[in-house]
Amino acid sequence: MNQVFKAIVIDDEPAARRIMKSLLSAYADTVSVIEEAGNGREAIEKIEALKPDLIFLDIQMPDLTGFEVIERLTHKPNIIFTTAYEQYAIKAFETFSIDYLLKPVREERLAQSIQKLKSFGRISNTIDVSGLQEIIRQFQAPQKATALPIKTGDRIILLRFESIAYMEAQDKYVYIFTVDGTKYLTDNSLTALSEKLPPQFYRIQKSYIINKDRIREMHRHFNGRYLFVMDDKVGSRLTSGRTYHDLIRSDFGL
Repeated sequence: MNQVFKAIVIDDEPAARRIMKSLLSAYADTVSVIEEAGNGREAIEKIEALKPDLIFLDIQMPDLTGFEVIERLTHKPNIIFTTAYEQYAIKAFETFSIDYLLKPVREERLAQSIQKLKSFGRISNTIDVSGLQEIIRQFQAPQKATALPIKTGDRIILLRFESIAYMEAQDKYVYIFTVDGTKYLTDNSLTALSEKLPPQFYRIQKSYIINKDRIREMHRHFNGRYLFVMDDKVGSRLTSGRTYHDLIRSDFGL
């Protein structure tokens, strides 16, 4: 005779709880939903009182996260996470061998979790919460930009950083020069652009920002200046400002 797991469905969205209970009705011989909870504090109270064998636990709830619920429990049921995390963050759960259901929950994926319960009688409930949270944060870290958006008329062109040789301020305008010799006008100031650029972009004077990865040669120039020859189509030659002398010497190890 199969073990019937007493379960609590925990989710702050009533519709999500209804869907989960409806899906679980097909597995009445394995899972019996004895209660539900709409937030973290209610979940803790009901878990400690009813001591279920299994909980379906939403992670993102307004009062307490699913992780915070786990940390406060004395009763340790089997846990199947339900989450709307993107697929790349889900790798964190796989790393920790924790069962999870990605929202919207698919019938075939739920069937796999139920089969695991039937086969092993338990799902790991010893969870390194801080480790799991840290891995999720890493997977969810903002992806580094790889291009600079430039508006030209009704279009937005994405200039790949590696294609940019340097930027020059001329009067009230800033021009971006690419390695192939193309010139783009932008209404951003050099200071505003510098906040969007990765570390390889380097200011050599008030009018120039250069791509350090596109420097072909450097030469000492007069009055404490340096001449930068760029590795672009025309071999652009750019002179640094005198006030940048010490900084350039330090940063380039000169």
